[in-house]
Amino acid sequence: MAASTRKNRKNFDFRYTLVVLWGFAKRYRFLILLAIGLIFAFEAIHLADSFLFKFLVDKAALFSQQQLSGEQLSKLVVITVLAYLLLKLAGSIIWFKVINSINNLEGNLMNDIERKSFWHIINLSYRFHTYKRTGSLISQFTRGVSRIESFADSVLFNFVPTFFRVALSFGVVFYFDVYTSLVLLLTCLVFVVVAVIITHLQEQPQEETNEREDALKHNLGDVFFNIETVKYFAKEKLTFSQFSRLSQALKYSRMRFWNYFSWFSAIETFVFSLGLGAITYLSFIELQSGRLTLGEITLIYSATLSLLPALFGFTHGYRNFMRSAVDVSDLFTLFKEKNEVKDVDNASAPKITAGEIGFRDVNFTYPQRGGKKNWGGGALRREDSLLENFTLHIRKNTKVALIGPSGSGKTTVVRLLYRLFDLNSGEIFIDGQDIKKVTQQSLRESMSIVPQEPILFNNTLYFNIAYANPRASRAEVWKAIRMAELDKFISRLPLKEETLIGERGVKLSGGEKQRVSIARALLANKRILVMDEATSSLDSETEKEIHEDLEKLMENRTTLIIAHRLSTVMSADLIVGMEKGRIVEQGTHAELLQKKNGLYRRLWELQRGKGRI
Repeated sequence: MAASTRKNRKNFDFRYTLVVLWGFAKRYRFLILLAIGLIFAFEAIHLADSFLFKFLVDKAALFSQQQLSGEQLSKLVVITVLAYLLLKLAGSIIWFKVINSINNLEGNLMNDIERKSFWHIINLSYRFHTYKRTGSLISQFTRGVSRIESFADSVLFNFVPTFFRVALSFGVVFYFDVYTSLVLLLTCLVFVVVAVIITHLQEQPQEETNEREDALKHNLGDVFFNIETVKYFAKEKLTFSQFSRLSQALKYSRMRFWNYFSWFSAIETFVFSLGLGAITYLSFIELQSGRLTLGEITLIYSATLSLLPALFGFTHGYRNFMRSAVDVSDLFTLFKEKNEVKDVDNASAPKITAGEIGFRDVNFTYPQRGGKKNWGGGALRREDSLLENFTLHIRKNTKVALIGPSGSGKTTVVRLLYRLFDLNSGEIFIDGQDIKKVTQQSLRESMSIVPQEPILFNNTLYFNIAYANPRASRAEVWKAIRMAELDKFISRLPLKEETLIGERGVKLSGGEKQRVSIARALLANKRILVMDEATSSLDSETEKEIHEDLEKLMENRTTLIIAHRLSTVMSADLIVGMEKGRIVEQGTHAELLQKKNGLYRRLWELQRGKGRI
C-alpha cells in the first residue's frame, strides 16, 4: 500500500490538473470575473463596518470631553445605524449574487467535466476496460467530479475573499500606523505558511485513505454483483470478515489523516494570538504618544479580529483545495489514457451490401499490461502468438462456425473483427474494405451480435431491445419482439414491455434473456451477425425452443458462429476447427466426421459420450 501511495504522489501533476481545469473554466470567464468583482465589493462593505464603528467611538470620545452635545451625538448615532443597515442590505444583495454566480459556474463546470470524462472513458480501448476495476473506476469518476465543487469553493469562497480582506485590512492599518501593519502582515504570512506545511503533510495519509476507500468500494461492488454466490455457499460470515478488514484499514487511515487537524488548530491559534498581542501592545503605545485616537485603535483592532475567521477559512479552504486537487487530478489522469486502436485520417463508413468477410494472414497476440510486447508489429514467436497466419474467407449469406478447445482463439477472432484490438500483422476485410480504413463506430454499427451471456441494462424490456436501434418505431420494436417469441411472455407481465428487468437482467431466466438478445439483434437488422456461444448457457429444452428463433435471425445474413456445443453447428455451411490460434481443418459436418483423427470428430465423439476424456 505504501509503495502504491508513493507512486500516486509521484503521479500527482498539479500543473496538468490546473491546465485541464482552466480548459473547462475559460468558457465561463465572465462568471468568474463577476464573482471576483462582487466578492471585492462585499469585502469592502465588510470593512466599512469598522469605519462606522471608529466614527462612533471618536464622536463618543468628544462627547465624554464635552466637545459634543448629547443631541448631536444622538443624531450621529441614528445616521450611523441607518448607514450600517444600508451597508448590510447592500452586502446581503451582493452576497446573494456571489453565491448565485458561483452556483452557475460550478454547475456548468461539473456538467461539462462529467460529460467529457464519461465520453472519454467509454471511448477508451477495450484493453483499458479489461484491466481497470469497475468499482475503482466509478469511485475515481464520481469522487473527481464531486470535488470540482470543493475545488472552486476553496478558490472563490476562501482564497479570493481572504486575499481581499488581508489587502484591505493591511492598507487601512498601514494608513494609520506602519509598524502595526507590518506585524499584522507578518502574522498573516506565518499563519498561511504553517497552514501550507501541515496541509502538505496530510497529502500522503489522504492518498492512502483514498486508495483504501477505493478498495472498500471495489469489494462492495464485487460482493453485491455476486450476492448469489455468497448465498449459495453460505459465506456471509467470511464475506463480512473480508469487508471488516478493509473497513478497519480504512478507519486507521482516516484517523491518521484527521489527527493532523488537532495539531493544525493548536499551532495556528497560538500564532494568531502572538500576533494579536503584539498589535495590541503597539497600538496602545501609539495611543499614549498621541499618534492614534481611540477610534483608530478600535478600527485597527476590529480589522485585525475580522481577519481571524478569514484566515481560518483560508486554511480550511487550502486543505479542501489540496484534497480536491488530488481527487480531481486522479480523474484528469484518465485524459492521459490514449486509445491504442485509432481511426486513420479520413476514415469513412464501410459500404456493406453483401457481407463477405475475409481474414488474410492474421497474426495477433494480446498486448501485455503495462508493456508493449508484440504490439504494433514485430516478430512473433509461436509461444507468444494467439492467432498465427489465420486466413479465412466467409462468403455472403453463409453460416460459418468456429469450433475448438478453450483458448484456441475463437473469441479473439470476433474481437479482431470488431476491431477491439489492432493486428500485429495481416488484414481483415468486409466486402473488400480493410476494416482499419473505416471508422470504428461505423464498423461496429454494421454488425450485430448475440453473446453467450446477454449483458442487459437495469432498465425496461423495451429499452433493452430498442437499444440496438433507438430510431426504430414502436411497430418495428414489436415486430422484433414477436419474431423472438417474447410477446407471450411480455403479455403476462403487469407492466408489459415497461417492466424493469434488474441488474444484468437478473429478473429474467436464461432463455428470456437470450430472447431479448435475439430481439435486439433482429431489430439491429445488419448484414453480418455474430453468435458467440449464443446457447451454451441454456439447458437443452430452452436451446431447442430458441433454435428456431436463431434460424430466423440467421436468414439472409452472413453469420459467424462461435460454439463449443457442436449440435448447434451441424447445419453450418462451413465448420472451421481451431487449435492454438491456427486453423487445423475445415469442412461441413458430414465431411469433418469422415476424418478419423480430426479435431471435429474427436470433439463430436467426446460430446456424445463415445470418446475418452
